[in-house]
Amino acid sequence: MASSVESTQRFFRPPDAGRVRRNYRRVQVQRLFAVVRNILIIAAIALGAFAAYRHTQSGAQFAVKTIEIDGATHTPRAALDAITRQYVGMNLFKIDIGRVRRDLGALAWVRHVDIEEKVPDTLRIRIVERTPVALVLSDGPVHYVDDDGVTFAELSTAVGDSDLPVISGARGAELVHCVALLHDLRARDAQLYARVSEVRPVAPRGFAIFDRELGAFVYADAGDLSAKWRDLYAIVANEKLARGAIEYADLRFQNRIVVKPWSAAAPPPPSEGGSNAVALQD
Repeated sequence: MASSVESTQRFFRPPDAGRVRRNYRRVQVQRLFAVVRNILIIAAIALGAFAAYRHTQSGAQFAVKTIEIDGATHTPRAALDAITRQYVGMNLFKIDIGRVRRDLGALAWVRHVDIEEKVPDTLRIRIVERTPVALVLSDGPVHYVDDDGVTFAELSTAVGDSDLPVISGARGAELVHCVALLHDLRARDAQLYARVSEVRPVAPRGFAIFDRELGAFVYADAGDLSAKWRDLYAIVANEKLARGAIEYADLRFQNRIVVKPWSAAAPPPPSEGGSNAVALQD
């Protein structure tokens, strides 16, 4: 019985209430010290960060000394320097990166700009240039056009690209459609794409494509172009038509191909069911 009483006494309040209160106060003081210590640590970190920020904003060692530019093949270096030289000597962390990107993006050949700040004094710029896919022939100078249908720089002898097809008589949506036609043909049939010398839009949704192998215009819609074009070549081979022997071919009809041989009096381009065209079943 005595042992049972002794074993349960430890669950009751100790007889020394003063010691309990002292222990409680000691625990509270320790917690207060921990809170104060954490506050001081946080304050020291914040002050250090603020001091570091002030240092980066005013330190002379962060003045831009070097501007590295990569990826600019056709963009004139003089044009790049005219934009970037104004940032030399500026604090690296005060430069408006968005403004630099917009200024460089306004140059004709520039499609995209990546900019990296390299501490302590270097600005790295990577240029992604536009890729010309065709030449645009209009009333003024000949320009390049990219895969997005964006007309940009004038034709340059330094760039070359003499084998690019020419798009003529096209603006706005028509130009975009012509570019899309060339893109699709290049992806689906590179051999036929290599024969394209010129493309121009024909209402309502067709194209006139000059075939350099045939020496003639081929009228077509975008759908099933590759298959119909190859059928045309089979007809030309079967009829033993030499290069330059035909005035035009029309692939816009369903289930047939229209071929117009050259005659002494050349008629205008064909309409649907032209009476002076030779129709061959494909």
